[in-house]
Amino acid sequence: MITFLNVIDTGGPGGAETVFLNLATGLDPTQFRAVNVVSREGWLADQIRARGAHAPCFVPASGSVNFAYLSRLVALAREHRVDAIVAHLYGAAVYCSLAGLRLGIPVISVLHGQSDLARGGRFAFLKRAALRLGTRRMVFVSRRLADELSRPLKIPRERTEVIANGIDLRRFDGTSTRPLRAELRLRDDQILVAAVGNIRGPKSYATLLQAAARLCEHSQRYHVAIAGEGSGELYEQLLELRRTLQLETRVTFLGLRADVPEILRSCDVYVLSSTTEGFSIACIEAMAAGVPVVSTRSGGPQEILEHERTGLLVPVSDAEALAGAIERVTADPALRAGLTRAARARVAECYTLDAMLSGYARLLREVTGLP
Repeated sequence: MITFLNVIDTGGPGGAETVFLNLATGLDPTQFRAVNVVSREGWLADQIRARGAHAPCFVPASGSVNFAYLSRLVALAREHRVDAIVAHLYGAAVYCSLAGLRLGIPVISVLHGQSDLARGGRFAFLKRAALRLGTRRMVFVSRRLADELSRPLKIPRERTEVIANGIDLRRFDGTSTRPLRAELRLRDDQILVAAVGNIRGPKSYATLLQAAARLCEHSQRYHVAIAGEGSGELYEQLLELRRTLQLETRVTFLGLRADVPEILRSCDVYVLSSTTEGFSIACIEAMAAGVPVVSTRSGGPQEILEHERTGLLVPVSDAEALAGAIERVTADPALRAGLTRAARARVAECYTLDAMLSGYARLLREVTGLP
């Protein structure tokens, strides 16, 4: 039995949090025991409980230098006699690397995107040094992310791994009554364009709104729905942009939703408008749901999608190109059918949950030397 501390310094919904959750609850319980550490009550803790796992430990992680956080991680590792630590996101990885050095146990650090590292912040040099010294193996969720971050982190290639995120294909099987269309009161001839992801700067939803304005100039059939947690200044700016573009009846912010498979099966096109993406779980979910995908060339999507075969790729921050690709895929049934068929086969071959969990299980055995 391998016991590991599974650590993330957030508590809300997101791609990294979904991977954390799958490790918390998906590995073979006869071979692995996860001690799950999150920063606060919220979506992630609720999901851990709902899946029947042990209640998570709460360790607040605010501040650029938080010795109490480090001390608590060390104490938890000792208390549970863990064999390894798995840390998700850059901040948690730095502290877990220090904890691993203190205790002499291996640390696996998982980086899910470019944004954490790009922020830099106080003591950036020391944090990267701690990561290099304390991390036994660095996991990136895509090859492109590994290529972009290995050099600034100065992590030797032999200490890096690429383990792609995976999904449970069974959640996206079967037919749907397309309930979101009824919820939005759309006519049968209207085209529903969907995006899934919390409202953050890298998602570039302003570009999607500008693309929606161009689509609506050409046709009144389009409706855009954005599912994801949103609040604060950026959300207010997007609402103001929606008003300015006169899209109040054409763009709907759905908020955080638990019915993502039904949302995806309700839509006609899935759009990813990001400026940067380490991977994109929502993208492969849309592919699994049989929805054609239009995405920006924002990092991870180029690795997931083959242009013209499993999806359409456009430049980042180019609303005109995004709108044009959406129009093209909705106007061409043969293209749409070919994309969706090849896309689902691609997910089944490369991006299953079982494949992801097998990768982490193998890595835990390697770093601990335990069977």
